Amino acid sequence: MSGAGAVLVDAGVGAAGGEAAEWLGVAGRLPGLLGQVGVAAADVDAVVLTHVHLDHVGWASDGVRPAFPRAEYVVQRDEVEQVRGGSTYLSRIRPIEEAGQLRVVEGETTLRGMRLVPTPGHTPGHQSVVTDRAILGGDVLVHPAQARWPELTYVYERDPAVAITSRREVIAMAATLGIPIAAAHPHVALSADAVPVGDAGTGDDVCPPYRL
Repeated sequence: MSGAGAVLVDAGVGAAGGEAAEWLGVAGRLPGLLGQVGVAAADVDAVVLTHVHLDHVGWASDGVRPAFPRAEYVVQRDEVEQVRGGSTYLSRIRPIEEAGQLRVVEGETTLRGMRLVPTPGHTPGHQSVVTDRAILGGDVLVHPAQARWPELTYVYERDPAVAITSRREVIAMAATLGIPIAAAHPHVALSADAVPVGDAGTGDDVCPPYRL
């Protein structure tokens, strides 16, 4: 929560039957989860999109209007330009842009006291959110093994070499700031030393140069 309202990072998988839900084998639960913490759609005043993949923008809009009527949606220019005209842009982002709620930024940006930091590689305009409590890393890491071996690449990375650099930078930033990394996949937190928190496993059974 910010002084003005709630800030949401990414907009989830989307409803059952949607493309991302079918691909992942699980339906999104974002509306229900927000309700559990007392946040209504109208309470959200900013939605930061780490990147425009369907499993991160599933609830951004319903294809006609934005899902969060008061929110500005913040995305990097490089990300918008690489998806413009594609199916995910047309079904999820264009309604936001047409409603005048899309805020396109370039490079590092401050939002409600948080830093939006470009972390490209997974996509050209991928960004991570740095708060005083955690780094919300989107898909800069997709498996705990990458915390130990940042050079371990992911088959869906647009530019693996750039993604490796971004991973190393985020891991170093977390260590310097003494805060954990919250990765979107596989839904585990990494400590300030880039070690998985809890029982998520260490990735010891995966080692370079294999790709996830």
